[in-house]
Amino acid sequence: MTKKILLLVLLAGFAAVATEALSQSPGGATPSTSPASSSTPSKVTPPVSSAPFKSDATGPSAKETTAKDASKENPSSKSATSGKDAAKETPSSRTIPTSTVTSSPSVPKTLVVERALVTLIFDNKVPAAEAGMLFGPLPVEEGSSVEKDELVAQIDNRSTLAKQKIAEAEYLGAKAQSENDAEVEVAEAAINVAQQEYEMSKEIRDKNPQAVSLSQLRKDKFNWEKSLAQKKQAVNEKHIAGLTANAKYAQFEAASIELDLRQVKAPFKGEVVEIMKRPGDWVTVGEPIMRIVGLDKVRVKGIVIASGSEGAVAADVFGKKVEITVEMAGGKKTTVEGKIGFASPVIEGVGSSRQFRVWAEVDNKKTTDPTTGQVTWALQPGSVGTMKIDMTPPKPQSGATKTQTYKPVTGDEKSGSKKSKSREF
Repeated sequence: MTKKILLLVLLAGFAAVATEALSQSPGGATPSTSPASSSTPSKVTPPVSSAPFKSDATGPSAKETTAKDASKENPSSKSATSGKDAAKETPSSRTIPTSTVTSSPSVPKTLVVERALVTLIFDNKVPAAEAGMLFGPLPVEEGSSVEKDELVAQIDNRSTLAKQKIAEAEYLGAKAQSENDAEVEVAEAAINVAQQEYEMSKEIRDKNPQAVSLSQLRKDKFNWEKSLAQKKQAVNEKHIAGLTANAKYAQFEAASIELDLRQVKAPFKGEVVEIMKRPGDWVTVGEPIMRIVGLDKVRVKGIVIASGSEGAVAADVFGKKVEITVEMAGGKKTTVEGKIGFASPVIEGVGSSRQFRVWAEVDNKKTTDPTTGQVTWALQPGSVGTMKIDMTPPKPQSGATKTQTYKPVTGDEKSGSKKSKSREF
């Protein structure tokens, strides 16, 4: 700053000397001025002083003198001139606006999805697996909580129960016959007797052919061979009895399955919200009897915009944490947390209305009315809420960017270390 002031003072003195010399020269083209104006050139206004310096004075000195004179009359012009000089001396300051313009926009940390719909995950209209009449009183009513595989209705099963008993008896009979070895043992004993008689008749005939006739010998041999065949038959019948027992057991299982199908059971843990058939009503195969829903876990569905600066893609939101706020009747609000479990890879729509589906599964919770003491679920399927998806990128692991550096050891350092060790010893 001091150098600038000294430079301006020198330029002002040089301009004053030049002005006086021009005013005293006989051939100058400067018009006549008053003594006051010639003696005090610093008070000359820019329009009056610009005429002489345009023809006779040198370009740089005239401009600098004019700027100096103008700065004395108008302080704002002085500040503008000093600003220009500072800009000439510090050219690096011109890069500041460029970096500001090219800065990247900030990524939003929260994505808000309006009008997210709370839906059911487990919703089943329990059908009749067999045709028949509903038998006996229903063990549940609307609003009853049921466990998985709990009996909720009974179809008339009297004929099926009789079939099961018949199949069970036939199976037990066939099984007992397959395990009985009496016929095989009798056949083996008959083989021994027939074989001994044949051998004895043959021995006697060999000694005295007249004692045993040839026909008798043939009969003894036939009896022996017949007893062998009877044993094979007994073994085969035992095997067939075993196969029959398996068939009867299959019939018993079929009757048991049919009996089980006539017992209508809850497919999952939930709550009965509607009963469509009552005892005495006839149901056909596949006809719904009651509706059971699971409310302990619900699914919240929403639509994410896939266009514009506030849009996102499936990879940006999948697996991210989400906060869901549902407004109930009476202005009551319930907030739960979850995670985006699905983001559709298919973008629907065109132009600015491009979008894709997402949903998050959240655990529902029960609330108790302080007045009535009635227990209800906090999130009701069919209600609408707002999803706030946390888009903050995950923090890098602490040890992921650390690198180990090793300083190479020179020969001097090696020798120095050896010397130091030798000195220690």
